[in-house]
Amino acid sequence: MLYKELPMLPRKRLPDPQSEDETVSCCNDSACCDAENTLFRLYGDRSIARERCLRVCSQVKKIDEEELTEEIKVFKSVADATRLKILKLLSGGELTIVELMLALKRPQSSISHNLSILEDAGIVKERKVGKWCRYRISDDSVYDMLNLAGRLKR
Repeated sequence: MLYKELPMLPRKRLPDPQSEDETVSCCNDSACCDAENTLFRLYGDRSIARERCLRVCSQVKKIDEEELTEEIKVFKSVADATRLKILKLLSGGELTIVELMLALKRPQSSISHNLSILEDAGIVKERKVGKWCRYRISDDSVYDMLNLAGRLKR
């Protein structure tokens, strides 16, 4: 489609957002006030803008930065092909590093490094049996995460 074929929409001039009765914002935060004013310019209705801004500001306040950091650690840990293969192998039961090395044809240092990342994220647990360490999936929610990832790709 050519540019000249697009319909031209008339721009309507919105009232100044700084009128006396409209200065009340959803928060005392200047960033929120700016967001409300931007939404007012987009929607053209102060009450809708205030409602939407309140909704967004309340959602932002619910975000816990420490919890977010832990969630990022989990997602980053499973975003690697080797670690995802390790998880799929461990979904069949406990395995040692030697068994994982043989299955993935990777050196011990690579398997150990990837297992430590998975352990740090809380996805994999280690159990000592004599001189051997056996690794397993730490929680049933990891199985759910793997199943969900498989369903999402379809």
